[in-house]
This record gives sequence, C-alpha cells and structure tokens, in this order.
Amino acid sequence: MTLTLVSDGDRGESGERRASLFDDPKIVAEVQELVNDQAPRLFAVVRETFEPEDVQVAAWGMTTRKGVEVFPVHGGAHMSLQSAENALIFFRAGGRAVPRVVWVGGDGGK
Repeated sequence: MTLTLVSDGDRGESGERRASLFDDPKIVAEVQELVNDQAPRLFAVVRETFEPEDVQVAAWGMTTRKGVEVFPVHGGAHMSLQSAENALIFFRAGGRAVPRVVWVGGDGGK
C-alpha cells in the first residue's frame, strides 16, 4: 500500500503554500506504517454444498477495531458482529451447506 496525499487546503489566504508535516519523508513513512497497521482485513464467507458440489461466496466482510461488518452477496441486511467466525451461523442454508471464512490475501489456509 502506498500513501497518496490529497489536499485542497494547503494554500494560505494570500496563496502562499503552507508548511505541512507531510513535507517530511520520515513523517510520510510513519503515517504509512500507522495506516497499514490499522487497515481493516477483508474476508469472504464461502459456502460449500455437496449436492451438487459447489462453492459460492455468500458474503463479504471487513474487520474493524470494534468487530466485523458483514454484507451478504445477494442482499439483505448487513450484520455487525464480534468476529468473522460468528457470521458462519447465518450462512448454513438449512444445514445443507458448510460455511467457511476465507481471508482475502490468505495463503490457502496457511
């Protein structure tokens, strides 16, 4: 991830350029590290069915500092939950499907 600075307020009233903390490359690097450390993680809830054999993405989710937000793919209300794993109970499809959490950017379960 790279930091892109966008600002429309970096000019003073007389048009002079204001000094910014972001003029210092060290500050930019520290802010980038802060953003990377606090970035939400993304995941999918996938359902495996056995008759017929199939795997479908049922929902997308995002971690936050307070929990997770889950958005079903085919509409419906989004959910605010304490963990990604808590979303699994909502996607069992009457017991005919096995839901799993798959993290975006994961390494196949490793």
